[in-house]
Amino acid sequence: MAVAVGNWIHAGSVARREKTVAHIGAQLKELYGPLYYFTNQNARLFDLCRKFDEAYTAEISSKNWSPDTRTQASVREEASATIAISNEYVGCVVKNNDSVANLLEREWHLIDSDDIEDFSAFLVHHFRLKTECGGSLKTPFMVYRHVGAISYMPPSMLERVESKFRAKTLKLQKFRA
Repeated sequence: MAVAVGNWIHAGSVARREKTVAHIGAQLKELYGPLYYFTNQNARLFDLCRKFDEAYTAEISSKNWSPDTRTQASVREEASATIAISNEYVGCVVKNNDSVANLLEREWHLIDSDDIEDFSAFLVHHFRLKTECGGSLKTPFMVYRHVGAISYMPPSMLERVESKFRAKTLKLQKFRA
C-alpha cells in the first residue's frame, strides 16, 4: 500500500513537471521567443537611429557652413538624406510593432499575469501611434502634450521581454537537464 501511494505521488509530480515544461515550451515558442525576436531588433534599430542622430549632429547641424547657395543646397540634401534613412529604420520598428501587437492579441492566453501592464501599455502606445500619427501628428499639439508623448516601444517593454525570455529559457533548460 505504501508503495502504491509513493508511486501515485511520484506520478503526480512527473505529470505536473511535464505540464510545466509543456507550458513554458509553448510560451517560448509561441509568444516570448517571437516577442524577443522583434523587440531585440527594435532595440538595435533604436541604437542605429541614435547613431544616425549623433552623426547628423556632429557632421551636419553643428558645423558652421558657408552661406553660399550651392553649399546650403548640398547641406540640405545631405541632411534630408540622413533623416530619410533614419526614418526608414523607424519604419522597420513600426512594422515590427505591428507584428508584436498581432502576436500579443493572438497569443494572449500565454502572457504571464505580471506582464499584462507592460504589454497593455505597449498596445496603447501602438494604437495611439496608428491613430494620432499617420505620417504626421494629427492630434492638435497642445492636446498631444496634455495627453502625453507616444513611445514607439516603451523601454520597460524591451527590458521585460528580454528578462522573461532569458528566465523562461533558463528554467526550461533546468527542467530538461
